[in-house]
Amino acid sequence: MKSFFQTLFSIVTLIILLGTMAFGQASGYKGDDKCMLCHNSANAKLGYNIYEEYTKTGHLYKLNKITGDAQPTYPANTSPGYPAPAGKKFSDFSYVIGGYGWKARFVQPDGMVYVGQGVQYNLVTKQWVAYNDGKPTKYDYNCFKCHTTGPSTDGSWPAGTTGFGTFAQPGIRCEGCHGPASDATGDHTTDPSYKPFRTGDNLKVTRCGDCHQRGGITNVVPASSGFVEHHEQLNEFRASKHGDGKGTDLTCISCHDTHIALHYKNVAGTGFKAIKIKCQDCHGDKTIKINNTITKSADCIDCHMSYTGKSAIGVQTGNGWKGDIRSHVMAINTNNINKTAGMFTADGKALLLDANGLAAATLDFACLSCHTDKDLAWASTYAKNIHNGITDVEPIQNIPTNYALAQNYPNPFNPTTTINFSLPKTSNVKLEIYSITGELVASLINNIMPAGNHKVTLDASRFASGVYIYRINADQFTQSKKMILMK
Repeated sequence: MKSFFQTLFSIVTLIILLGTMAFGQASGYKGDDKCMLCHNSANAKLGYNIYEEYTKTGHLYKLNKITGDAQPTYPANTSPGYPAPAGKKFSDFSYVIGGYGWKARFVQPDGMVYVGQGVQYNLVTKQWVAYNDGKPTKYDYNCFKCHTTGPSTDGSWPAGTTGFGTFAQPGIRCEGCHGPASDATGDHTTDPSYKPFRTGDNLKVTRCGDCHQRGGITNVVPASSGFVEHHEQLNEFRASKHGDGKGTDLTCISCHDTHIALHYKNVAGTGFKAIKIKCQDCHGDKTIKINNTITKSADCIDCHMSYTGKSAIGVQTGNGWKGDIRSHVMAINTNNINKTAGMFTADGKALLLDANGLAAATLDFACLSCHTDKDLAWASTYAKNIHNGITDVEPIQNIPTNYALAQNYPNPFNPTTTINFSLPKTSNVKLEIYSITGELVASLINNIMPAGNHKVTLDASRFASGVYIYRINADQFTQSKKMILMK
């Protein structure tokens, strides 16, 4: 009997010990509701409410739990929203991946990502597109290690499964960047003087690089379909002079205040900026002079951080190209050479690197995404030595005197057509496609464009046959025209 009780005591002790170990691991992450207790008021050093501002950024919405049959909620003036996939209800899924900035994907209760045709919703174009060719895709640790707080390979989050892993909270919350609030030595939530958090470069760049890279933190920048793959900023940084390991490198925090919303304008509190310093703060001598007198109203990032990356949308804009994520390579190849020959490797799977291991964007991204009716030879002529001053980019007689939107050509069309428009001055341009019932189906341009004649190509291969409306808004000018897609 004594032996039995000794054995029973040993088993109970082991269970308690294992439970304590498991609880210790789980309780390392306390949850952002605990962070909010102290960080939900104006911070004396930063001048803003950290928790309030951070909840407006996209990091919290990398993974969103679905409750009932409703879309997850997002901060005001951010996500335009999205419907459930065709033939489905929100309640058919457990989580939405994203839905804040670029696209929304759906995770089923069995832990599998919803894949196939028409399963990913692109927020800008309001289009359903295919994802992963219908291949079975687990939403496991390899996915949610960059979508959640406290990811672990232990356990399995979907009921009745194994091998998926678990996480403490959906989305990248306070502890997702700063690290768990407690460890075996102490607990910050009960003893605020104890701070087991990441510090220095481990927080300022390494933690960012855990997710903003592919294939490791190297200068190899993966690409596909003529664009840099999405969210590879640290790979790009390693392929630039700002982060190549020679001399003093910048970190992510050198420029970004990650507590402040960046993707959507006018979301952050009044006066709060997500970008702490601009290029011109360090490179004040790099202006663009026209005829040695006029400073051109172009920001450094318009050219040096062109949209070379693609998360959801990558389009041809006349003779140029534009994705939906800005480059962090910074350098520009000013030669008369296109992206295929001068920017990507022969197989198209990475950015080209020079003898120093550095990459550069070509002019079809840096120039022609705005100067859509020009060619590479024109762009190269002006791009070389541009900071030494240039003459008029166009003779004055070639600058349009009025805003205009031309009829698309060809029309009817299948599946591509070209839309031309004219701007008499630099303007904030939106060019959008609507169904005949008024539903926005595509956004082709949403950018500041220079004066001149521009063109953009619409690929309507995913649209149904019918009549569509295309509309331009350029400052105070608005005009619409009809076009017919016949398949």
